Amino acid sequence: MSKILRAPKRLTIRFFSYFLITSFLVLSCQKDQDEIPDCGCDSTIRTTIPESANLIGKIAYKKQLDPNDNYYNNKFWIAYTEQNCSNCVHKMIVCNEGILNQQILNLKSNGQTLNIKFSGHLKEICEKTFDIADVTYENIILTKIIVQ
Repeated sequence: MSKILRAPKRLTIRFFSYFLITSFLVLSCQKDQDEIPDCGCDSTIRTTIPESANLIGKIAYKKQLDPNDNYYNNKFWIAYTEQNCSNCVHKMIVCNEGILNQQILNLKSNGQTLNIKFSGHLKEICEKTFDIADVTYENIILTKIIVQ
């Protein structure tokens, strides 16, 4: 009779063992998913452009015109050229298009550019490209954008 009583006890121990192992694996997987990526719009902030910087740049909507150009197409881009360095251009791909007003959204169809005053958080892009040393590429989470 003691063997009969031990069988349910073994099943209970096995069940809890499997339960603990499964729980551990599930929690480990969730931890990996919660990690912050090192590039892209969800990555950590590299630097911030404060509103007080009063930067004026140009915003445009980039469409794929060249079949060989697959670099961040169908996105809004901001270009800012430093005042004392005409070669120093910062190209920023907008992450949060929801902040853009209708006048800016119309650039998708009309192909024009607008002068804007902007501020935001810069983040590392995932797809690196080679350009001259004075040109940078970043993602930007806009905190403010005003058409000039």
